[in-house]
Amino acid sequence: NMIYPDEIIRSHRKTLSISVDAFGRLIVRAPKHYGEERIFAFLREKETWIEKKIRERQSTGICLPTENVNGYELPLVGKKYTLLLLDTKKISVMEEERRICIPQTRAKEKLVAWIKENAKRIFTTVTEQKAKEMGVQYASVSVSSARSRWGCCTFNNEIRYSFRLLYAPKEIIEYVVVHELAHTKHKNHSKAFWTEVARYIPDWKTRRAWLKTNGALMQIF
Repeated sequence: NMIYPDEIIRSHRKTLSISVDAFGRLIVRAPKHYGEERIFAFLREKETWIEKKIRERQSTGICLPTENVNGYELPLVGKKYTLLLLDTKKISVMEEERRICIPQTRAKEKLVAWIKENAKRIFTTVTEQKAKEMGVQYASVSVSSARSRWGCCTFNNEIRYSFRLLYAPKEIIEYVVVHELAHTKHKNHSKAFWTEVARYIPDWKTRRAWLKTNGALMQIF
């Protein structure tokens, strides 16, 4: 069985390289003068590695919404909700059926605003609870559109979370919250910092690994 790349990018480069992106797509980067035979020979050589990577990426089950979000399964706090475009004014959630009904006009824009609102509310609550538990103080909680990091804590202890963290399960959200709150005591990732995190999240390594594996969630909306 032949392995076909999803994309071949040719440029003024000297070497051939392959990568599997967050969604299991195989990308080949090749010098301009390389023929297809040479590329396919290289893919055959790397077949085991490619198949393993594609399996790993696809097992996360994350797919991106298309332009028309109708029918898309959106992960929210560890559950999947089917998006339905309806002739309605406001977004509503049918919890039992796991459906989110969205107005047809400017659907995506309204949905993102709604996700951000919920993210702010939920992250604020979890941060309050965890700060009490940890006996720490923080200045404020806000929600950003960051795609590179799930959360950050400023020098003045203002905590910001990417609204996309809402796509993760509750125990992952709690890990990020504890991580940022631990930064109110330790501004670095020292041994003392990780000891503080471990006191409240003993399995932090597993939860941190989940975020690394599921980084593709950052690309939803």
